[in-house]
Order: sequence, then C-alpha cells, then structure tokens
Amino acid sequence: MSTIVYIGGQKGGTTKTTTSHLMCLGAILKKHPAAYVLTDPHRRIKSDGRPYGVLDGRDSAALAQIITASHNMGNGWLVVDGGGNRPAFDQAMAEQAQLTVVPFRASEEDLESVARDMESMPHAVALPSAWSTNKLAQESAQRLIDGLDKAFPGRVIKTPVWFVNSTAELLGATLENPSTAVRNAARHTFAILKAAFDGQNGPNRQETTRVEDKSAV
Repeated sequence: MSTIVYIGGQKGGTTKTTTSHLMCLGAILKKHPAAYVLTDPHRRIKSDGRPYGVLDGRDSAALAQIITASHNMGNGWLVVDGGGNRPAFDQAMAEQAQLTVVPFRASEEDLESVARDMESMPHAVALPSAWSTNKLAQESAQRLIDGLDKAFPGRVIKTPVWFVNSTAELLGATLENPSTAVRNAARHTFAILKAAFDGQNGPNRQETTRVEDKSAV
C-alpha cells in the first residue's frame, strides 16, 4: 500500500503545488517511489521530463481509481495536490489520506485561513512554507508558528520549508535537471513531511515535528 499525502487548504497561493512537487522530488532523491496527483480543474498537467509519476485526478472517477490503485501498490508516496477554495473536497480527501498537510505563509491572512482548515480537518498538520531565510524576518514570523501551535498543540510542524527562488523550476514544462537549490529544498521538504507522517503513524507518536535543518542561510 502506498502512503497518501494530501496537500490542501482553502486559501490559494500557500504553496500547495510547490510543496507537492518538492515532496515527490525529495522522495525520488531518497530512493522512494512517488507520484504527484493533479486535482485542480483549472490547471493543466505537466508530466514530461519528471523523475516521478504525474497523474491526472481532475475527474472524480479518475481520482477514485488512482486512490483505489494506491491501496494495491507497494511502498511509495502518492502526493495529492488539492488546489484551493474547495473545503468539501479538502475534508473528503483528508479522510482518505494518511497525512494531510496545510501549508501557510508568514502572514496574518494565512494564519486565519489555516486555523479554519485545522478546525475542519481535525487530523491535519500545518506546515510553515516559503519561509524567509532572513534571520530578523524569521524571528518576527516565529510568533505565527507559536500562536498556531498554542491553538492546535501537536499539530504544527516546527521546521519551515524555506523560500527558494528557483522552485519555479518545479512548475515548468520539464524537470530533467533540477538545480542544487531545488534538490536541497526537495530533500528538506521530504524529510519534514516523512517525519510528520512517522509522528502520526509510528509506534511512538510525537507531539511535534522538528527536523534538524542545515539548509537555511
């Protein structure tokens, strides 16, 4: 059985798609099978030149087949990109996934949105994403993580995914030779989300997820 990871949340622009592709690329770089599932009907599928599978789940029947097939697969990661502004879809997918992740940026607007998503998806975890690598900005943004963790203890990933300009490569037509920055970001993202999965599903459930980070500068 493959592990279904759902990257969701109502607000657009929170890096759901980028996070999904980073997760898949990171899995491949760590020698784990992985596939990305597109579900947003307003996006087109870009499968050429990628080292991981890209599946079209924009049709509900096709998505159901993909999920059913994942239960018959061996070890691997099926990463479903939820798109935005579809709360009913978010809740339905959260029931199917072994790990539901809601990315959020360092803004009060994102914080309010992710709090609503956490309430509607009681097993979801929040992921600080596209976080600044500037130390002063990090100190200012830390209060957002701390405040969310106080409201939803044990459900906030403490290690952010850092902002990397070149992650735009992930959304291009091909991804044959990702840059070093993208590869590092992908490995980091996979390590964070795998730790979150292990924390929720392992024998010794963790209250929070923190990954040692050596990539922030």
